[in-house]
Amino acid sequence: MSSQLIEKIKDECLRIEEDALYSSKSHYNASSPWERCNLLIGVPIAILSAIAGLSALKDMTNITILISFVLTCLTAINTALNPSKRAGHHKSAAGEYNNLKNDVRLFREIELIEVTLSENDLKEKIKVFSDRRNQLNISSPTIPRWAYEKTQSDVNNGFSQYAIDKEKK
Repeated sequence: MSSQLIEKIKDECLRIEEDALYSSKSHYNASSPWERCNLLIGVPIAILSAIAGLSALKDMTNITILISFVLTCLTAINTALNPSKRAGHHKSAAGEYNNLKNDVRLFREIELIEVTLSENDLKEKIKVFSDRRNQLNISSPTIPRWAYEKTQSDVNNGFSQYAIDKEKK
């Protein structure tokens, strides 16, 4: 088994892990404002719906009309933005990238130590990981710049590092 090949595979694993770490954390960061937006629009919709129903029962026509207008506007905004769906897409992508990062780390830290796979199998395994990353890059929502910059700051400050890895340095 070529030690040069093993080193090249380890290097590629580290690249994939870094890509996956940044993408995962950035998608989690991007989902957060959409979750807040969903609450900021959804809670008033629920409350105004209840108030509109009560005002209609009490024959408070002007109030019912006003609340219904505001309710219609909020519902239209909620439908157009669909913050719940956007948050869900980012969270799903974050989870997939995190799974990829973990799978690649396990491969690099465990399977590559006791190499029982052939050179062709090792090459195929790293290609599968690379293909997974590429597919996620294609299918995931776009990461906003601010979310990526927050991730850079968090990573540089060690917020995304396991305690065991901090101890080893």
